[in-house]
Amino acid sequence: MPEPAYARETANALDTLAAVFRAVPAIPVIAEPAQAHEVYRDYDGWSRHLLTGTPAPGLAGAGARGPQWGQAQRFFRERRQAEQLAVQRREREYGALAQDLLAALRAASRGSGQAAQAVEQTLDRVQTLLTSNAVDQLRAEFAGMAGRLCQLMGDLRGEFDSQLQELRERVQAAEQARAEVETEVRELGQHLADMRGALDAAREQMQLDPLTGLFNRGAFDEALGRYVELAQAGGQSLALLLFDLDHFKRINDTQGHGAGDAVLRAVSDLLSRAFLRADDFVARYGGEEFAVLLFIDGPAQVERLVAVLRERLGQMEVAGLPPGTGVTASAGCALRRPNESPDELLRRTDAALYAAKRAGRDCMKFAD
Repeated sequence: MPEPAYARETANALDTLAAVFRAVPAIPVIAEPAQAHEVYRDYDGWSRHLLTGTPAPGLAGAGARGPQWGQAQRFFRERRQAEQLAVQRREREYGALAQDLLAALRAASRGSGQAAQAVEQTLDRVQTLLTSNAVDQLRAEFAGMAGRLCQLMGDLRGEFDSQLQELRERVQAAEQARAEVETEVRELGQHLADMRGALDAAREQMQLDPLTGLFNRGAFDEALGRYVELAQAGGQSLALLLFDLDHFKRINDTQGHGAGDAVLRAVSDLLSRAFLRADDFVARYGGEEFAVLLFIDGPAQVERLVAVLRERLGQMEVAGLPPGTGVTASAGCALRRPNESPDELLRRTDAALYAAKRAGRDCMKFAD
């Protein structure tokens, strides 16, 4: 069934917003480099909340469902305000450094006659321009003042050189400190990027069953809630299927656990090929049980899919099993009712699975 346009747009919007939350801290405007880890953690937490529905930073256990738009907006606004304050603080620091430079130049120019008076006039203009942030005019005034300072240098060489050296050392110290901070930020950024890749790989590994490569029970529990919300919001028909391999313990007891593992991998591969649409969700529910979530047009579509699957199961040849040994499965299916919770949908599907077992296995039953 084609995905509704607005559902695709919603998904694209969530992906885009999550990407923004991950891109913003790439070059954070912060007061201290040590805060970069906290910045990345919070932004990444909100990104994962928007993409996967995990609890938002600071809201774990609140019981809220769906993306927390208001909290996300508040977090983003407060973070940008904090960055603005940091920038303003840096501007004040550099402004103070410029004021120190002006004070030193005034001290050097006093008592030097007409040349000093001309410099004093230029310094007055520079003082006014500093409050207006007129960068181009400041540059022009400083360039013009350079010639006048050459005249003062002859009379005040010793004192001016001493003060200039002190200022140069202060500027060099400030530049060195800035370079060290930039180096630390780059190194921290690389470290965070490496940590993010490791966390993404670990998160993906934690959601996959190591034997079959399918999603595991934890991933299924999260997906079930999201699928129910999507079905409720979009008015789509959602089906949940549970499959249980018949007499699987007998295979382990007679053929060994290696053969049993081979059967589980073969069935997992068959399920992945039977339910291959982008929005079909297949998971190993536990042991020899498998779960499938899919949006459907109606019960007839499920019956066709399961009939084909059962036929392929019967024809499947698995290494380690005697030739002609077939594999069968019992299946239970429930179609979600309006306003039905994930827990109730799972309970009805499980009841349908047990009804199939009581009916002799190797069949599918729909929930009441």
